[in-house]
Amino acid sequence: MTYGVYGVIVPILLDGIVRDYLKEALPEVNRKEFMRNLKREYRAMVQRTEEIGKDNIFRMTLYLACYGFSFYKADPEVITDEVFAGFIHALSYSKLMEKAYRGKDAFSKANTDKYAKGALRSQDGKYPMDWKFTFEFHPEVPEYYITHTECGVCKLGQKEGSFHLVKYMCTMDFAAYEFQGVRLIRTKTIGNGDDCCNFHVVSIQ
Repeated sequence: MTYGVYGVIVPILLDGIVRDYLKEALPEVNRKEFMRNLKREYRAMVQRTEEIGKDNIFRMTLYLACYGFSFYKADPEVITDEVFAGFIHALSYSKLMEKAYRGKDAFSKANTDKYAKGALRSQDGKYPMDWKFTFEFHPEVPEYYITHTECGVCKLGQKEGSFHLVKYMCTMDFAAYEFQGVRLIRTKTIGNGDDCCNFHVVSIQ
């Protein structure tokens, strides 16, 4: 992918969260050196990751995944699974994520149309690193189902030798929907070795 605007924005948004987390969870780590390593790994990963299309609804997600895997690669001996999971939790419930999702209407026409169009687009298989999914919306409930049979984050994790971390990244979805005031019901994820990711999003009212 091109480094571009998304490549620049992601570190601006997330670097502060990383520094705060390291200060609390790993005070012995040299944060300046760690951040240098992270940024170097992130830029390289973005640039070696295959494109998924500039109009792809998951484009930002793939940049965020590059950053997440680069957090691990910045110091693999220090970033254990437990530390990585802690970072993902801190990011999931950060003010940044709350601001991004709080008050958003999961069942709005704009949001459901986005997923409907994205699902149709995903079927063409044009980009090997892309997601493939179906979308089913029941406005009378309201509820919707998203079933991913291919996941770009999983593919990136496999390419980067970091697939074991994907299951922790998957947990971010629960916080995102929680902030929107809806509930995510999910029993399978590709990151956990299942054949799909079965999202079922329902109102909690």
